[in-house]
Amino acid sequence: MGAVQPAQEEAADLAAAAPQNPRLRYAIKTALALMLAYMLPMALGWPQPQTAATTVMLIAATGMVSESLQKGVLRVIGTLIGAIVGLTLIALFPQDRMLYLACVSVLVALCIYLYNVYQGDSTVFMLSAVVIMMVFNGGDAEGAFIYGVDRAFMTVFGVLVYTIVASTVWPVKVADNSRQLAQAATTQLRAQFERLLHKDLPQEGADEDALAQLLVATDAFHEHLGKIRDDADSVKAYLPEWNTIAYCLEQIQAALVSASRPGVERQVEFRRFLDHYDELLKHLSRQFSAVGDAWQGDGAATIGPDVELGFRMEYLAQASHRTVAQVATRADAMESLQALLRQLAGAINSLLYDEGRFEAATARQGSPRFLWLDRESIKTGIRAFTTFWVATAIWIEFNPPMGFMFVTLCTALIPLVSYTPVTPKLLIILFSIGFAFAVPAYVFLLPLLTHWIELALFIFLYAFIGFFVFQGPISIFFLLGLFTLGIQNTMNYNVNVILLVVLSFYMVCAMQIISTTFPFTSNRARLFQTLRKRFFNNCAAILIRKKRRLVNNEKRLNIGDALIAKMQTWGPMIDHGYYKEVSPEAIAKFTQACDLLQGQLKVAKIRNEQAKKNPLILRASRKSNDSFMSHLCTALAHDETAEPLLPIEDTSRVSVNVEKRLDEFLSSQDLAQYTTHELAQFYVYLNLQGMIYQSIVRCQQASAALNWQSLTAHRF
Repeated sequence: MGAVQPAQEEAADLAAAAPQNPRLRYAIKTALALMLAYMLPMALGWPQPQTAATTVMLIAATGMVSESLQKGVLRVIGTLIGAIVGLTLIALFPQDRMLYLACVSVLVALCIYLYNVYQGDSTVFMLSAVVIMMVFNGGDAEGAFIYGVDRAFMTVFGVLVYTIVASTVWPVKVADNSRQLAQAATTQLRAQFERLLHKDLPQEGADEDALAQLLVATDAFHEHLGKIRDDADSVKAYLPEWNTIAYCLEQIQAALVSASRPGVERQVEFRRFLDHYDELLKHLSRQFSAVGDAWQGDGAATIGPDVELGFRMEYLAQASHRTVAQVATRADAMESLQALLRQLAGAINSLLYDEGRFEAATARQGSPRFLWLDRESIKTGIRAFTTFWVATAIWIEFNPPMGFMFVTLCTALIPLVSYTPVTPKLLIILFSIGFAFAVPAYVFLLPLLTHWIELALFIFLYAFIGFFVFQGPISIFFLLGLFTLGIQNTMNYNVNVILLVVLSFYMVCAMQIISTTFPFTSNRARLFQTLRKRFFNNCAAILIRKKRRLVNNEKRLNIGDALIAKMQTWGPMIDHGYYKEVSPEAIAKFTQACDLLQGQLKVAKIRNEQAKKNPLILRASRKSNDSFMSHLCTALAHDETAEPLLPIEDTSRVSVNVEKRLDEFLSSQDLAQYTTHELAQFYVYLNLQGMIYQSIVRCQQASAALNWQSLTAHRF
């Protein structure tokens, strides 16, 4: 016992001494990995240490970090596959350079396409593409195989160095990240419930921001879990619990979104129509508190017995159909919350406190592993193919100082500048800053370094600045300045050489600028407008109902999620100084309205799956005007005027029309043949259709405030 206590104290002291800033930790350990990838090969006399360092840079800037060594193994496998493919092509076409280059261009474009469509850690595809090009010795047949093997070996070495450092120096615990995201999602769900608790019905125009925050928090958790559920060992060990947590959070979100109807013009006193309503609200509040305390580590969640709601039929018989729909929706949501919070508490208790064997509820499927039909990913693959051949033509015709590495860099950087926040202006600035550090260091500092520790410190500091100051893929463009120095055991200083290399890197920069406009434009305003059209066409395809449905709504909803994410990325990046007619506030409001519509469609999909065997809903669907809302979305997709797109009826006329049609439909039905549950489901379905309609109206209002014609007037 006496030996354990000092060890615990030492571990606590080390944890306290570690930097608490995640960005600082990331910069230190990635700079350490890059420095080791440079110094170890040089110490062992291995050739091409720059290859290992480049590999570390690519992984650190584009990959996901976890505590699992499985990612490192997969990256090594991807590197070996790229090496085998590249060396095989060299063996097959030793004398036919153009046929070899044609095969390489197709395979590299395919790898870059897969890099974009894969929803997990896609670094393996990036490494495969880079290695396929790296093993080529610029057409020199002599020693080509040995050259390719050396390049592949150093790439594998770089992968191993990064994996070891990332998994041992302040490892990122994916399970901890997952818990934090799940806790954040639970907090937002509880906040939304509290809004319902303190005011039975939101006021007109209220709660839209709250619903948007709720959707962001839950989507962030589901996206994160979908990416790491098969890769992180600590998550796989408790996969039934995590699947149940994901399922419960999704269903709780659906219940709360159904009950939270912004823009409703009249209040409903639910206590008048429901027995034990106040008692149920207090019980649910205690359940949310118990779940929140469990996430914070304050003990296992304890859930009391359920509270049963009862309908007061004498009052409901005198209410309008829309009021009955809202009451049925609220009752269904509150009763669903009881069961879901009980399941959620059981999963959390099993996850955090290992309370015996756990049986998972129906698991949420999560994000697709490949988003095959993503248009930007297809364009990026085509762009990589085009860039490869343009760069190859420059290499053949002018033979820049970097040789075939010029082609490799031009093509490998395409995924980092194609449909990303990296603008040509930012690209030039980053290159210039990198060279402003590199060239003076080459002239004034490197010749003075006489000990390997000094060189290691220089590399570490240069890499640390790049990873700490610049985040994500843009750090690569600063760090490329490090590779202009030609660091090796025996240095030959020649200012002409480094200036030629700098010129070559600016040529790479120029190629990236060309690639962002040819053959497809990357203009933010144009992209945002295109995304708007595709999003509403996708919504129209989801809303249209046919007897023989050919559209897979699950895939459509996944596409809608991807489109919303891109709109949220590109909207704020529109140059409002150039497009003065479009305000940032109008763009943000429009994107939020689209996000809420997407959330309503996802909730409707969940509810429709639960009620697809309800005969009353099926009869109502066949008699309803199912194309009306689809036509609204189609109009939103294709009309580019700043005027209102369609003459939407005011709320009172819509209410009268709905009530009249419902009276006609229900009077034609023998309601005695339906159970109380089926009738309640019908009114929940009715309420959801009204929510979707209101979301479309809000999208139309937000769209009318934007001057779409000004965005389409400029092509570049």
